[in-house]
Amino acid sequence: MENKIALITGILGAIVSYMFDLVGVAVSILILFMLADYTTGLVAAGINKELNSRVGWTGFVRKLYILLLIGMIYALEFMTSQYVDFDIFGGYIGDGAAFAYIAIEFISIAENGVKMGAPMPPFVKNLLKIVKEKTGINEEGELK
Repeated sequence: MENKIALITGILGAIVSYMFDLVGVAVSILILFMLADYTTGLVAAGINKELNSRVGWTGFVRKLYILLLIGMIYALEFMTSQYVDFDIFGGYIGDGAAFAYIAIEFISIAENGVKMGAPMPPFVKNLLKIVKEKTGINEEGELK
């Protein structure tokens, strides 16, 4: 389910980026969402007395990897545009990937809110439950 959400969001993000000529803005938004996710994750772990430096470091490294991956997508798009007479992609695939990761970060931020005991609308709780069931993730955030 999470993969489907990411795919749909990525495609729609690429289309929006193309329509409004906002190449690269998605990465700035992604960084903001990553910061919010990391911060809410630290707060949730602190509230639940589960702070762990290894978990925090691993999460930070994963976010850096995602940014590196998206940067390489932009680089590949730029490289391909140098070898053809027209710019097929124009950075829109990189934006699509960034929007897909924004959707994933949003889900994680919502999960952190639930772990903190923050009030959550029922439809968000149901969405998180469905995503966890479809992806095979248990309540501790681990694969079943």
